[in-house]
Amino acid sequence: MAKMEDSTDRRQPMSLASKLLTALRLRRGPDGFIPSARDVHLATAQPGQRKPLLSHGQVNGLMNGSSSNPTSATITALAQALDVPSAFLLPGQEWDDLAALTVYMQHPEARKVLRLMQGLEVQDLVEITIKLQQIRARRGLAEDVPPIPSPPPGVDQPREGRPRRRLSLNEAAQRAADDLEGH
Repeated sequence: MAKMEDSTDRRQPMSLASKLLTALRLRRGPDGFIPSARDVHLATAQPGQRKPLLSHGQVNGLMNGSSSNPTSATITALAQALDVPSAFLLPGQEWDDLAALTVYMQHPEARKVLRLMQGLEVQDLVEITIKLQQIRARRGLAEDVPPIPSPPPGVDQPREGRPRRRLSLNEAAQRAADDLEGH
């Protein structure tokens, strides 16, 4: 029987801003861009309502980390707009596994499996894990599933109108002088 590895992950929990960035990268559009704060703000509008639930400033503050204590209504609106389980946006390392939370939300059968695991010994959980890995291998799937799915192909691109890099003071002065002279 295989030995059960220590399942406690020692990495730091993800911040809300990093969870939002992760969700945005998974929602990359066909043009390769990730949704902007304005796109998320607009996506929080409920069907039949004109006004979004969250303001652009609220979304922007949460995305850049300047605001990090949202209400449960804000978490729910963001989760719906980004199509992720609400629990993913909660603080704490136990909520950082987007793949597990997605399976939990989308498959009632998975919730039943978890309930049936209650009270089992570690060796029983190892046996279940091995069986699941065998089933995945038989179906041609990877043996393990990462906690955060890979984003769709494409590169993160700057949005149109944003400079690729900041200009030095001398470069900015030269550009301003050239603009004044009509160059």
